[in-house]
Amino acid sequence: MKHTQISGWDSSGKFSGNFGFNRRFRRWHHRAIAPLIAAMLAVASGANVATLAAESLTFRLGPWQGSIAISDLEEYARTGELPGNLAPLGPFLPDGLQEVLAQRVEIDPDIGDRALDRLIKSPQGNRFIRAIFLLVPDSTIEQIKDAIKLVATEGNGLSLLGILKALPGDNIVFDATSAIGVASRLNLPYLEGQILRSRLESDLEVETQPFFASFDPALPGSQQVSQQTLTFRDRQRNRDIIAELYSGTNPQGPLAVLSHGLGSDRFLLNYLSQHLASHGITVVAIEHPDINEASVENLPVTLDPTNLIPASVFLELPKDISFVLDELAEINLQPGSLAGKLNTAETVVIGHSLGGYAALAVAGGELNLDKLREFCSEGRKLGRSPADLLQCSATELSGNQITLRDRRIKQAVALNPNIGSLFGEKGLSEIEIPILLVAASDDAWSPAVTHQLRPFTQLGDPKYLLTAIGGTHFSVTDPDYPSLLERQTVLPDDPTREQTENLRQLLRGVTLAFVKQQTPEASTYAPFLSAAYAQSLGTEETALRLNETLPTRLARWLATSEAALGRLD
Repeated sequence: MKHTQISGWDSSGKFSGNFGFNRRFRRWHHRAIAPLIAAMLAVASGANVATLAAESLTFRLGPWQGSIAISDLEEYARTGELPGNLAPLGPFLPDGLQEVLAQRVEIDPDIGDRALDRLIKSPQGNRFIRAIFLLVPDSTIEQIKDAIKLVATEGNGLSLLGILKALPGDNIVFDATSAIGVASRLNLPYLEGQILRSRLESDLEVETQPFFASFDPALPGSQQVSQQTLTFRDRQRNRDIIAELYSGTNPQGPLAVLSHGLGSDRFLLNYLSQHLASHGITVVAIEHPDINEASVENLPVTLDPTNLIPASVFLELPKDISFVLDELAEINLQPGSLAGKLNTAETVVIGHSLGGYAALAVAGGELNLDKLREFCSEGRKLGRSPADLLQCSATELSGNQITLRDRRIKQAVALNPNIGSLFGEKGLSEIEIPILLVAASDDAWSPAVTHQLRPFTQLGDPKYLLTAIGGTHFSVTDPDYPSLLERQTVLPDDPTREQTENLRQLLRGVTLAFVKQQTPEASTYAPFLSAAYAQSLGTEETALRLNETLPTRLARWLATSEAALGRLD
């Protein structure tokens, strides 16, 4: 198997890499998430930023260059109409240039100098600044930094033309030839998370007393864990499903079912399965045949990333969970070593990424395909995260509202779930059971803002949001069993597994405490479903938060930024 080797930025300022498996998909994937830098390439149409310097620029396209007022470029971004001196260049402009110039990032003007400095100095911010430098090669890095700070605090959104207007000098050189190359790496929702990172750390923090407990739920339990592999044949759907069963010496309480994401397998959360089983919770980890590593590895290189997976996946994953529960219910009634040990009537489902979607679907979330089709019909790919593009595969399903609820599911844990527009604005409100949602500020696959934070507001009580500030999409998975996508898309400046071990420690403790709420030990474990417990495990690299509601200021920002993006769409 070939693996991606990312060499980063070369001396000319271009991002280089050596791509193996499914080259076209990974090239798209890296353009979408790796540098993230150009996510601020946006124009706040009609923005009035006081004290800005430049009013005109030299528009360069290959060997041609000419002067243009920035207001004319703003008009082009808004209407698509080129001013007179640029009109002859219309056929030669890069595809998507107007789209690049018609987007912005909504940003809280109270973000603060400290937070901006940290963003600018971070590896992600450095990559962004170098991308801007490609567009305005006659400016300096320090001038670009100062322009970003000025525009970010003006309250009109962070935008490319806003930055251009904030640069010193009467005339700025804008290299349109480089614009699309930079914008092809656009991932607007991810940058929203980056801008929001400091706010998440402060707003989600709860004033608490130091946390003390008589025991640690993150430590292994006393029961010895055994594993066995089960294979089930679903004749009706013509598919074989392999599952790994983890059981302790004295299993009791609910059954846990695990569902993995794209390019993974049943061992993706092995550490969590082992932990729960050592405390008496029997675990069955499903391997989905149409999104496991083998299926993704064999994808044809010509596949359009917006159709990377068939629409049927969004039905089959939840059905795999229900089918395995049916099979285990029969095994539970038959003579043998598992008789009476599989409590399928009280099940907690735990899913990561696409598996997180499946967990919420069987928990009772109602798919809203009309809303999804509306989102996907916009045709805009720049600024979409990989999860945004993947979910559009579901638009090929027939009908509108689809319910895949399994009443045996009594709790659900969704780790970095791919939610986006799949459930519309109200579909998650149909869930009637407790939910634990996990988000990470640096998740470039399914960014926290659009795939976890906004969807969290739909959920009814009881609900919990565990946020890893500094974590990525794969920080919750087992370091010994990295998925294919993780191996192929890891970046040099991603946090190390040592830096995010505290997150997995917290997840062991919180998940066990969450599951125990279905048992007579609920009150004993309740203190571990608290902000104090989560914050006690935070580190400088990975701050941890646990909340049952979003603070008013954060919820208001999410609603405001969503409305702004909707107007731009």
